Amino acid sequence: MLIVPLLGCTAPDPSGDTAAVPTPGVVVLAGGGSEGDDGDPEAWSARLYAALLEGGDVTGDGRVRVGVLSTAEESDWLPGYFEGLGADEAVNVRVSTRSQADASSVASSLADFDAVFLKGGDQGEYYDLWNDTALDAALLALRARGGGIGGTSAGAMSQAEWAFAGGEDLVSADVLQDARTPYLDDASDGGSGVHGDFLGTVPGVVIDTHFTVRGRLGRLCGILARVVDEHAPAGLLGIGLDEQTGVVLRGTAAEVIGVGAVSLVDPSEASAPVRESGLPLGWSGLRLSRLTDGARFDLANPGAAEAPPGAEVVAWDGSAGEADGEWYADGDWLPHEERFAVVVDRSPEPFATRAGTDLPVLSDGIGVLDAHDADRRGANEEALFRALHDHVGHTGFLVGEGGSLQRAEAEPSQVAAIDNPESDEPATATLVVDSTAVTARALAPLPSPSDTGDGSLHAATLLGLRLHVLYTPVAGESYDTVTRSVVAE
Repeated sequence: MLIVPLLGCTAPDPSGDTAAVPTPGVVVLAGGGSEGDDGDPEAWSARLYAALLEGGDVTGDGRVRVGVLSTAEESDWLPGYFEGLGADEAVNVRVSTRSQADASSVASSLADFDAVFLKGGDQGEYYDLWNDTALDAALLALRARGGGIGGTSAGAMSQAEWAFAGGEDLVSADVLQDARTPYLDDASDGGSGVHGDFLGTVPGVVIDTHFTVRGRLGRLCGILARVVDEHAPAGLLGIGLDEQTGVVLRGTAAEVIGVGAVSLVDPSEASAPVRESGLPLGWSGLRLSRLTDGARFDLANPGAAEAPPGAEVVAWDGSAGEADGEWYADGDWLPHEERFAVVVDRSPEPFATRAGTDLPVLSDGIGVLDAHDADRRGANEEALFRALHDHVGHTGFLVGEGGSLQRAEAEPSQVAAIDNPESDEPATATLVVDSTAVTARALAPLPSPSDTGDGSLHAATLLGLRLHVLYTPVAGESYDTVTRSVVAE
């Protein structure tokens, strides 16, 4: 349903008069991907982007005007899209040099807009060209007076308090192999690629986009670990936005809109990350929830997220599988997926799971091997979470080519994540996702952006997951498949 723009954005004061200071405007964050057809009010982008116009005529000139901001060549499509959503006028604003960004004319131009939308592109370029300029200040001033700020892809990532904007092309495998990978640095000066001095529209967060399609769960953990290690902020939350999916923030309250999922990675109860140069990241006890269309959460309390209407309330029955002798899975050998209790069927379509056949299987385990393969990493992550939706109480393992899992006879319940002696790839940490504390589940109504083509793979809402980045030689920890906890060796 198309959101109708609301007029008025002022805060009441105790005397009953309208306060002079308006309520800060709405923030709209999108994970990238193509927008819906122009004129389709049910398209994900129409339902999401229309919220940008909620503040109505903030400037008081009798018209609702939107600026579409970028550094690259413009097209008329996106301004026309906003006009189709109800804006009286929408125009492109191209700012491609620091001198342009610092010109007084930019600030005066943005003062005429009721909302601004940052296009996708390169957030590292946005940081280099726009940070600490008149443009930067004018965007914050626009929101402070009640105007809306939106963005997709790089335009969304730029709005985090801790913005990954170093210009490097970091992928999950990089940080799962080297917790201090130079891909976490800034390409221009070698310093940190995580900047806490940019827009900061959304406080206390790291935002990542194209999240599941590009298999970025490990990447987000690596960025969060650097922030925790170097800054130890009082509160921190990672937000992963899938393509064709986003959130509307009104204050700290967030609503999920779109086709895929929004992932919340909360390190508040996690151990200290282990970040040794040249070795995989180690980190246990992160809280993880995935939310689909209609779900809600609050930045101040992400653990109390609300599942979408119609979600199923679930609870693990407490049963634990047997721990039965030696066991091993090679992260590069797909036939070893048969050594898990549940196997994600890798036939192209439709999505299905079945029982593993290489006995003894890892009880209550779901394994996805060669998980970070560039051609399948998105489908791998989506399939694992869909499998956990279907088998609540199981533990999922995303094992990269350079990793392997091993259970020794002496510790029959403990699975260690170690390097893969059969692989030429560097040692790689394993992502372990425990679903025993899941309280609600649901499937998105439309096929996931990571679907392979037949429409059977849908993003899953799962509230209450636990996430561990496990590499036993670094952190000295293994995963106990009976107690479903990370234990010291």
